[in-house]
Amino acid sequence: MPAPAPAAPRRPSLDEPQKDGSGHVISELDTVTSVTERESNKVMDQLDQISRLVSRQQQLITDMMTHEGAQSPGAQQAIHEVMSAGKEIQDKVFEAMDLMQFQDITRQKLERIVHHLRQIHDYIVDLLGTGLKSESERPSISHTIAQTGTTPDENKAHADAVIEAFKSQKKG
Repeated sequence: MPAPAPAAPRRPSLDEPQKDGSGHVISELDTVTSVTERESNKVMDQLDQISRLVSRQQQLITDMMTHEGAQSPGAQQAIHEVMSAGKEIQDKVFEAMDLMQFQDITRQKLERIVHHLRQIHDYIVDLLGTGLKSESERPSISHTIAQTGTTPDENKAHADAVIEAFKSQKKG
């Protein structure tokens, strides 16, 4: 009987501030990545266990072939069919293991997205002039914007300028 699965990581609430100040999107992506990796590993473990059981079954059948009664043509035919079925199961298990590689590819893609989101976050923090570089020292973007002291009309013009600067930097 398999051991009980560990409890899923607690998801942060929308009102809960993030430790790194990078926002909820990065935290959610990290959570999705870790949950899918953990669950994919469970599937791979089960496939590996099935593969070991089929190998053990094939070994038992091979050992059984040495007995006197196993030499009759009918018994030989039945043993051959069982061995062929075991081989097909083993092949399907290996095929399923190969198909599970999507999770590793997905994890790598999500890690790249998180990396780019952190770069964008750092760019915005630098643009707003906080000058705080370390993860623990960075305030949230909303807190930084609130400290700039601009009026609502100035916020829109400033936000439009930030977006245009980012677009032009990205093209260049």
